[in-house]
Amino acid sequence: MNLPSSPTVQKLGFVFLGLTLLAFNHHARAEPVSFSTVLADSTALADPDDQAYAEHPLAKIWHYPTSQPAATVVLIHGGCWSNEYGRDHTKAMATALSEDGFDIWLPEYRRVGDDGGGWPGSLDDVQAALDYVEKQTGKQPIAVGHSAGGHLALRAAMRTDSNIAGVVALAPITDLVAYGAQEGSCQSMVAPFMGDETYSPGAAYREASIRVEAISVPVSVLLGTSDPIIGAEQVTAFNSDNLLLIDGAGHFDVIYPQSGAFDAVTTAIRQMIANAKR
Repeated sequence: MNLPSSPTVQKLGFVFLGLTLLAFNHHARAEPVSFSTVLADSTALADPDDQAYAEHPLAKIWHYPTSQPAATVVLIHGGCWSNEYGRDHTKAMATALSEDGFDIWLPEYRRVGDDGGGWPGSLDDVQAALDYVEKQTGKQPIAVGHSAGGHLALRAAMRTDSNIAGVVALAPITDLVAYGAQEGSCQSMVAPFMGDETYSPGAAYREASIRVEAISVPVSVLLGTSDPIIGAEQVTAFNSDNLLLIDGAGHFDVIYPQSGAFDAVTTAIRQMIANAKR
């Protein structure tokens, strides 16, 4: 099946559940993209050379340089905070963003199942990667995070000493109390991420969750209306100024370069850059 390289994006003049709804011209793909499709396209690509951003063995980062970059971007992969899912599945995304003119850095970080992973170790690693990229480039990076990576990107932006220029959060987990109470394989990872044998929400869960009022940098949140993993209730704290609902897109469309929804990702990054220059 041949996919169009530049699908049409049309912003509609109405509000859906109080949120802006985008419709994409998906002539070539009738169903949401699967994880296996995303993974297959990425595993076909070679790994860049690793750089170490900290001392532990997983503290590695891939760099996808580009000439005259429009912005420095740290791409934080998802996978329910579990070490069953690594950065490999985002290589195609990193490559596409680099080819589109962004200086991309793709870190690995400790996750549930790794010594020191979970809360707050995973966040500590993401922050260490952000610090490393700023030191290497001399620029505050934009954090682009997907799913659990979106949670970590937004949570890093809540730090009072945050060095993030802005966040583009793709289908992010934001409310760990509510999300952990739901059924589902990813939802069941909330308790292990928080270091609990069973789901026992309390102050720590609330501390690990996203508070929009604590974020002072620009934020764009994208979520597909056909996402079976992240529901609209996870993004109700955002509004039509910083939230885009993508009609018909699933959980992985936003990280798959050949999907129509991926255009919205690059648009969000470029809009963030344009706003910063005003």
